[in-house]
Amino acid sequence: MIDNDRSAPVFDDEALLTDHALEAQDDFGSEETESVAVAWSRWNAELMPALPKMAAVRRAYDAAVNDGLPEEFAWALADAVTDPTNLRAALNSKRTMPVVGGKFEFIEVDLWTPAVTPMVTNHRAFAERVYPASGSAGARGPLRGPVSDEGVTSTLRTEARDVSHVLAEAERARTFILGENKLAASIAERGIMMPVDVVYNEIHHEDGQPPACLLATAEGSSRVTNAHQVLGITDARTVMYDLPADRDNFRRTVNAILGEDPDEPGLTARAAEKRRGRRNALIVRARVILRFVPTEASAYDYAQAIGGYLGMLHVDGPRPWPTTGKNEAMAESVVRALRHQGAITDVEHDYIGGLMEPEVAIRRGFPGEPDAQAAYVIATMLNPAFRPIVSRAIRDVTAAAKASPSSKAEAAAELALRPIRSLATSLPAEDPTRRRIDAMQAVYRRACRMRLYASGKWRVTGRSPRELLTDALTELTGSAGIATGAGDYSTRTELAALAQFHLTRSGALRREPFGSGGTNLDKRGPHDILQAMLEDVHGLHLLYQAIVDGRAGRAPRIVDENGQLVHGHLDDNDVLVPDPDGPEVEITDRWLRDDAFPRPGLSRPMPTPPQSETPDMKLARLKSNVERSLEALEEQVESLEQHTDDDGTPLIELQGWSTELLLQRLDDLRSRMSFWNGLASRMARRERPATDGQ
Repeated sequence: MIDNDRSAPVFDDEALLTDHALEAQDDFGSEETESVAVAWSRWNAELMPALPKMAAVRRAYDAAVNDGLPEEFAWALADAVTDPTNLRAALNSKRTMPVVGGKFEFIEVDLWTPAVTPMVTNHRAFAERVYPASGSAGARGPLRGPVSDEGVTSTLRTEARDVSHVLAEAERARTFILGENKLAASIAERGIMMPVDVVYNEIHHEDGQPPACLLATAEGSSRVTNAHQVLGITDARTVMYDLPADRDNFRRTVNAILGEDPDEPGLTARAAEKRRGRRNALIVRARVILRFVPTEASAYDYAQAIGGYLGMLHVDGPRPWPTTGKNEAMAESVVRALRHQGAITDVEHDYIGGLMEPEVAIRRGFPGEPDAQAAYVIATMLNPAFRPIVSRAIRDVTAAAKASPSSKAEAAAELALRPIRSLATSLPAEDPTRRRIDAMQAVYRRACRMRLYASGKWRVTGRSPRELLTDALTELTGSAGIATGAGDYSTRTELAALAQFHLTRSGALRREPFGSGGTNLDKRGPHDILQAMLEDVHGLHLLYQAIVDGRAGRAPRIVDENGQLVHGHLDDNDVLVPDPDGPEVEITDRWLRDDAFPRPGLSRPMPTPPQSETPDMKLARLKSNVERSLEALEEQVESLEQHTDDDGTPLIELQGWSTELLLQRLDDLRSRMSFWNGLASRMARRERPATDGQ
């Protein structure tokens, strides 16, 4: 893709620190370093450059303007370059690299590190962002962007509410990077070993403050952030505003570091090592992207192209982002492409992207409940009408030749979870609510793989849970005799999309277990369990109850086939033991898998009788056992019918089966059960109070 081998081992975001570097990590040096040889750095073999004179800077600026760069970009680049002569030469021999939708023109030069800012919208820190849709108090949301104009352009643009908004997000990203990618000691020892990718980014403020015109790292924010830590430039305002806007201040800062002699007589080993570290961190080799040049009739702009470039490096590339970062990169690429292609409006973009407060969303006609917001995102992202746009956007940021259904589901789930993940981020790490939300994310992503979500034959209608249940039961009845997966599933799919939010959040629905585990291990994913629930009256009632309970802030409870809450308990095998006088029972994943919706052909286990079982409790248990046995019989008959020979013909149809004795036994059972049913009906009529007019 580019001239440099990006997959070569580098001291970068995933770099391993040397033992000496780890010892020096806290203060970039220690008294013990006197006996340790100084690690190699670039400046052991080269002289540090001097700060260039302003006349040379001016000539570099003129050359950049003549090359067509915007004036602010030209000034930022001329001030930042260590050797203005090299900049002028590089502009005369620009290089190109192909990217999605066109090409980048770029140059490679050395820059003063204090002149380079980390990209404040770094995908690596996505997991720490708090979106307005979370409803968290004081949540201002992430910065918007970067975005860009159509056609040939050199400028990326980020939108912020005000300066404090930028500083808060910059500090959040900085804290995350320094905690997750501790490269300061390595950089102090050796400098930044590989080039970073630098773009021109303007941060605009809604309150009318002048924009910040920055050279920002499109790729390499972890290295630059850690280099700033070594240099002692740790305040976000200094990095983002003070140094870029005040040339004199910037030049004094650089000159002060250049004037520090690590070999000055009388320095302690610690002081000398610290000075040497600052000199090593002072200069960064940069691949400066000058402009994006789209191909003819390209459907991409600069922002999409840079997103695709970064995705190729970090989603499936040699230096992957964390799971959330990868999925967020795909999600961002999709939602940006949907808006760019006119598939969704700007308002829909903000709602789907989690950038709209719940009360604002309701005023604008969008669902306000968290489960409905998440379902709306899934329905939009997996809509077949948008499939070409979604597939292309995912391919843009991955190395995959084809966007798989699972990758589309992952991207949709990541957007759907933005509000609740933001809520978790605003809570202490040990908070039980945060732990539950953290645990639900992988399960929710797997649940989004249910094929019906990508059918396009459903949407979020705003019907109440009760209305959804009524219509879903009618829909199920109407599908009798139709093959599973065929027919109308629109209401049932909406019901499942709302319920899975609460089932996964409560832990009542978990992902399939890892490992081999033998033939008894249930390998069905959460999406398979949801699908099974949609084919059954009992399942629809359970989904309805999950929504009702989840919206009330409690764990989903078990109901029976008539939707009545069940009392009793789950035994050691999570088999339901009914007890009319017992407590209500909460749904568990094991109960769903093994008791309520077992794998086809696998009989449900019988509940273990409790030690203090009363006669009424035993009667309820025995009735339940009969129902389980009948279901097991039905499953065995279905398996028998599906058993075929090599030509695919059911063997039972070729050989038949003499079942006369079995039918007699079944008739006897039917006669006895009919008697019990009639007895129950007569008793119910006697107990029913008389009403006027009867």
